[in-house]
Amino acid sequence: MKNFDRQKIMNILMRASSLLLMLAVCLALSPRASALEDPDIQSASSILFDVGTGRVLYEKNANERRAPASLTKIMTAMLALEACDAGSVSLTDVVTVKDGMYFDISADGSSVGLSTDEELTLEQLLYCALVASANEACNVIATHVSGDISEFVALMNRRASELGCRDTHFANTHGMPNDDHYTTASDLLTIVRAALENDVFRRIVSTANYTVPATNKSNARKLSSTNNLLHTDSYGYYEYATGIKTGSTDAAGYCLAASASKDGRELITIVLGAQSTVGDDGRTQLMSFTETRRLMEWGFNNFAYQTLLGTTDLVAEIPVELGRGVSSVVLRPAEEVTALLPVDINMDDVVLERELFNNDTPLTAPVEQNTILGRVTVFYNSEEYGTVNLVANSAVELDRPAYISQEIGKALTNKYVRIAITAVAALLVLYIAFIVYYNVNRARRKAVARDLARRRVEEYNSTRDTTTSKSFEEIESMHRKMEEMGRRK
Repeated sequence: MKNFDRQKIMNILMRASSLLLMLAVCLALSPRASALEDPDIQSASSILFDVGTGRVLYEKNANERRAPASLTKIMTAMLALEACDAGSVSLTDVVTVKDGMYFDISADGSSVGLSTDEELTLEQLLYCALVASANEACNVIATHVSGDISEFVALMNRRASELGCRDTHFANTHGMPNDDHYTTASDLLTIVRAALENDVFRRIVSTANYTVPATNKSNARKLSSTNNLLHTDSYGYYEYATGIKTGSTDAAGYCLAASASKDGRELITIVLGAQSTVGDDGRTQLMSFTETRRLMEWGFNNFAYQTLLGTTDLVAEIPVELGRGVSSVVLRPAEEVTALLPVDINMDDVVLERELFNNDTPLTAPVEQNTILGRVTVFYNSEEYGTVNLVANSAVELDRPAYISQEIGKALTNKYVRIAITAVAALLVLYIAFIVYYNVNRARRKAVARDLARRRVEEYNSTRDTTTSKSFEEIESMHRKMEEMGRRK
């Protein structure tokens, strides 16, 4: 019975282990859900761009060629403003409307009803084109800038090419349907970014309502922007919107290039080929506005500037020789590395690629604080987000006794130093030998002199009585003999 129970328990454990193993394998092989939900914008193509970082945050069929409709007028207005900057025309120029202003424009196209020989300033014409989306105003502008509509259209295509637009071709100044008139969301973003560099363009496209004063042919015209994002009483109103331009034809669908600013960030969206829908109130709503607003909010809410690497982060350590009390120095980034990323990123996915400058030669104290000792490159999800210098987090002082000892050791390893030391030692030995020899001889001479003096005294005492009868010459001769005998000894 006991054996049966034990076997039964073992079978249960084995089955449980198998199930756990299968579950782990399934989890490992199953695709990981993205932390950032796709906004799934309802349009033929679209793109979302963050101005501060220059990053595309979202795109859908962004390189698909499509009819731009009245978004064409962005290029028309930009060229006129560039001509103003170049000095060839001026915003205050009084422009006379000529025959042919309705060239290539269908009767159902948007218009402010300009008349032949009517006089407006160039600036007023730009408001007509960008705020009210007047087609004929674009032809008048083109004629004033280039003298001829066809020449201006050629200029539009040259400028698009200069900006790097690869899938754009203009056939007119206003965007009325034409098989040879197309662009992409990506190319339109490039054109919009260039246009927004002009402050006058920014001012005009952010205007919800504008009044053109009375002219020689018309009473004052009250213009209302076709961009519902700017109108507080519209279903499409977006409080952070700052422009830019609408467009629609049967072929193009509903199109919108828009900009918005919120919490110090600026976004640009291009939505092409949107449709219309019926709102909760039963009224028709253009999805170019609702989808643009939704895309903007998605960009603002799901992305934020993240600090991938801070200046207090200690990211590397380098050994230091001859440091007083320390054997290494810690490195930190000299600057922060920040990036606009999804708000819920996993910081564990941040990868640092370090490059230290002391690979060939050891670092030796002293080291001053903030000394540049390397650099670090920051990656997230295999994308590079910046490279900054690595600096010493603190100073390292020199250990002077250790330094002196090291320098002596280095000196002793030098062949020429060893030869010099040997030569000095040999000279010192010779000098000492000479001193010893000199002192020994001097001591011996002194001893001989003392012995001679002693003998003289003794002999003098012994011969004092007998020498009285001797002559001086005899005595002196005797002394010389004694000195000679002493030297021989």
